[in-house]
Amino acid sequence: MQTSQKLILGLLAIVAVVVLVALGVTAALLLKAPAVPHAAAPQPLAAAATPTATATPPATSTPTTTPYPTPTGTRVVQTTVQPSPSPTRANCGSDVINFGASGLLTDDDVRAYLAEAIPPAHLDYCRGIEYVPTLAKSHGSEISGNIIPGYREIYVYALPPELQNPDYLLDTLVHEIGHNVHMNIRRDNFDLDVQWAELYRQSLDMAAQNGTGFVSLYARSSKFEDFAESYRAYVRDPNLLLAYNPAKYEFMRANVFDGREYR
Repeated sequence: MQTSQKLILGLLAIVAVVVLVALGVTAALLLKAPAVPHAAAPQPLAAAATPTATATPPATSTPTTTPYPTPTGTRVVQTTVQPSPSPTRANCGSDVINFGASGLLTDDDVRAYLAEAIPPAHLDYCRGIEYVPTLAKSHGSEISGNIIPGYREIYVYALPPELQNPDYLLDTLVHEIGHNVHMNIRRDNFDLDVQWAELYRQSLDMAAQNGTGFVSLYARSSKFEDFAESYRAYVRDPNLLLAYNPAKYEFMRANVFDGREYR
């Protein structure tokens, strides 16, 4: 082996020794060094330590009423449509107006007639009686009077010239009072209305057989008009009702007028 080669091998051997020594020293230092703890995972901050934003609901007034049914089943009803007027007066015997415009009777005349001829209870739930100095029609036909069921107001209208007399005016008024009485019967004693309906049915048979049963042709139109016309006849012309239908006369005497009769 040449001298140069020997020198190179010698240098490599020295370098190897130096590297090994350095590695040994480093390992010793690592073994003697104190252990370094791992970094702890960040912990959440205490709620009290750091203020957090909280949603505060807006202040609202406490409702004083419950808009929906409560758990106990109490229903709260809110009226959205005003109810129609209901009869609030006990009796309208004194609420008579404008009859002086008829030229036939005054308001005082009518009040005096009602006080004498009509039982006070027959005007219960009636709100007023008024004369209207114009001709009126219903469904194209002339009418002399009517009663508004929901309002219970009686109207008597102007009469054609051939009927301009106090008797016909009072006939019309008593007929409309008869409607008021029938409404009260249907309200307070419906069984009586059932009885009247049967009398009306029987009257139709009588009219077909011999022309009796009804005091007027208008009475045949319905059990309601039959009641009002029979009521009018009982007060104003009792013999007519007795002749055409004794059963209706007895119904009026016993059930409507409490035994009072007119002659």
